[in-house]
Amino acid sequence: MGSRKTHEGADLWDDFIRCAKAMVGAGVIEIEDEKRYKSEIGEKLAVAREATLEDSPEWPRLLRAGLTGTYHPLPWQASDRFRTWASESSDNAQSLREFWSKNSLSFVDRIRRFSSALPQEVASRPGLFTNLTSVLLMGVDVEQYPPFKITAFNEAYERTGYDMPEQGSDEAALYDHALGFLDQLIGEASKRGLILRHRLDAQTIAYRTIVAPPPVDPPPVNPPEASSLLPTPASGLPALAAQLHLPVEFLQEIETLLKEKLQVIFQGPPGTGKTYVAQKLARHLAGSEERVTLVQLHPSYAYEDFVQGFRPTLQDGKPGFELRDGPLMRAAEAAREDPDDKHFLIIDEINRGQIAKVLGELYFLLEYRDESIRLQYSDEPFSLPSNLYIIGTMNTADRSIALVDLALRRRFYFVEFHPDDEPVRGVLRRWLKAKGLDGMEWVADVVESANVKMKDDRHAAVGPSYFMKDGLDDDAVARIWRHSVLPYIEERRFGEDDSRGEFGLKALRKEAERGRGQESEGGAGQNGDGTETGANEAGGAQ
Repeated sequence: MGSRKTHEGADLWDDFIRCAKAMVGAGVIEIEDEKRYKSEIGEKLAVAREATLEDSPEWPRLLRAGLTGTYHPLPWQASDRFRTWASESSDNAQSLREFWSKNSLSFVDRIRRFSSALPQEVASRPGLFTNLTSVLLMGVDVEQYPPFKITAFNEAYERTGYDMPEQGSDEAALYDHALGFLDQLIGEASKRGLILRHRLDAQTIAYRTIVAPPPVDPPPVNPPEASSLLPTPASGLPALAAQLHLPVEFLQEIETLLKEKLQVIFQGPPGTGKTYVAQKLARHLAGSEERVTLVQLHPSYAYEDFVQGFRPTLQDGKPGFELRDGPLMRAAEAAREDPDDKHFLIIDEINRGQIAKVLGELYFLLEYRDESIRLQYSDEPFSLPSNLYIIGTMNTADRSIALVDLALRRRFYFVEFHPDDEPVRGVLRRWLKAKGLDGMEWVADVVESANVKMKDDRHAAVGPSYFMKDGLDDDAVARIWRHSVLPYIEERRFGEDDSRGEFGLKALRKEAERGRGQESEGGAGQNGDGTETGANEAGGAQ
């Protein structure tokens, strides 16, 4: 495919590979270390594959060994669900054998056939299923079938100008597209003096270059030193702030809070970007997606799900129970084994679970990081390592869960994400400007106008995330307002008259445009559809 151009006519591939070469040269990307640990996973899966094809009674245990471990490319939830499914029946095991067998089918056809056999609850979306199948294929040839993560590959496509997968692509097409990208990356890197031996090397370069944030300014055409291209703490956080459309001081303050207390909670109404910012900031500070664990609480979530508990399993073909660690224990263990790096645990919707029931002894450990305590299902002393940071998110719009007990509040710093207050208030306006959608700035005016009308219900404010979507235009805004925003407002104002009229998009837009027209010399004019419009210069209260 053709190459897109960026600053001063430079090629996007030039920028991407120049940055990768700099990281390799300075030791930020260790290709051999990456190859070593992924090859070890591939070897374990190759043993599991052979045992499965031979129908050895050991295959479930070997499959577990191949699909678990620190920094494994397959999320533990997907691993647990898949292993349970594969060992539930002989038909399921046979589907796995057919996928792993050497036959006349191409890997694309094998993936599609395997996909038809798996129930949706095992891998609920194409990206996750493709992640699963790519990991299983590591047991066939890890150098030719490296692991796939849809977010990282999509970012790599964007950074290099490579075509995105076609809309609605299935699991097999997503992976085939990714392998085509890796093949081109090998060729483009070779042209620029970076030799990649196989797709596994290319996957390492693509993933690690994406995980480490790029420099704030584009690198010079003739860089003086490779190390000068590497992101630094001083330049990396501003780059992230620009990506998130937030002031760098806001992120610096959160970083300071994490250093002081090790745990914070982002609180605010829905649509304010709490979870998105938590994930992006955690990955930036950790330096790797593998050092970030995400879990979402809900009313049925228990201590046994989050910390540790017994789970049903098959042992020698007979039902039984085994003690399994939850995400908290796994994140703590990973941090303990990697003391030189920061690890993050993101607890999304922290107040939707029965917090005291879910956290258990962690109430003590969150406050006393230097102490240890015996857990409910273990006689071994346990403590939270000091390099494990916790970010929670809390929805304040739901009246039934808006409150948390004072004991939890004492253990966390709280950061407000509210549409009425900066910096969240200005995010949508900054995003529209960054996307070149100056003509759509009326959307920010409308959102601010709606929030003013809802000032008596502060936690019902409309967040900017509803509208921060690619392809935003008048029709898209109307759909979002009609099917997402209005139902939300009506539920908040249940029993009040004329919410739909007062908060109708046309009415709010006219109000906002009249206000902007009064601030401009041109006043209000008419659109082609007969509705009023103000001056098209940026305006409205910031």
